[in-house]
This record gives sequence, structure tokens and C-alpha cells, in this order.
Amino acid sequence: MTLKFNTNNLDININQSFLDVLPKYSQTLKTPERGGVIMGELYPNKNLVVITNIIESPSKLKRNNRYEMDVKYIQKEINKIWKKSKGTVTYLGDWHTHPEINPKPSLIDYYTFSKNYFNSSIDQNFLIYIILGLKVKNDILIWIGVCNGIKTKRKFGMSPIN
Repeated sequence: MTLKFNTNNLDININQSFLDVLPKYSQTLKTPERGGVIMGELYPNKNLVVITNIIESPSKLKRNNRYEMDVKYIQKEINKIWKKSKGTVTYLGDWHTHPEINPKPSLIDYYTFSKNYFNSSIDQNFLIYIILGLKVKNDILIWIGVCNGIKTKRKFGMSPIN
């Protein structure tokens, strides 16, 4: 059974510890893209998601404008966190960096968002995607979107984190 959320007014709570670790993943113009998955807790009665964990995956590519996740590695890490939490922390979606100040999804990203939704075993009717921009004066702009498989809506615009 799929947990139904209203993605139009979904409340996404991001733990401060999650925000504190994001800057270490920021990309520079000379470094390759990075990425991985995000995990968290689901509260369908409150239409709330709490992002609690970030996992970085080694990339199969070493390019500054392309990232390919190591699925076997990431699945092992997801299973560890899920078991440790006794099933309360689950896969929520993916994150990756972009070599631009104001990150936004590419056409490849939109295709990947939809493909992942239909190929993932998830408990909820959406996936969350986060794209981190380049670090500028200790600030990083992030793009957060919610995908229901057919459509991806930008949930939060350019939120600076530092």
C-alpha cells in the first residue's frame, strides 16, 4: 500500500544536522559532480516529511557536468540505515551537485527523476530531489523538487545554506 501525500502542500522539514553537512559536498568548477540519496521519516497524517540522512555514492563518472550513482553501494547503505532505524527512516530521493551558482534540473535530470520514481520500491507517492549549486562566499544555493512520477514541481527555490 502506498502512503498518499498531497504533494502540492507537502511540508518538508530538513534537520539542521543535514544542512550542516551539505556544504562539504559542494562542487567547484574544477571538481566532478557528486551525489547520492536522501533518507528520512514519513508522517502522512501531517503531510510531513523529515529529511534526516544524506548518503554520498561514489560516481562511476569523473566529470564536472555528469554524475552516475553506484547503485549497489547505495543500496547497501540504505539498507543499513533502514535496519538501524527499525524501518522508520526510508529512501526519499536523490541529491547531486551542479557546476552552476543557481542550480536547476537539466533535461537529463527530469528524465532521471521520473525513471527513478517508477523503478524504485517506495512507500510514498513522491520522491524528493535536491540539487546543490556552487559555493559562493560560504553560501550554497539549493534547488528542491518533488516528483510524482509524471511531473516534478519545484518545492523550494534558491535557499542559501552556509
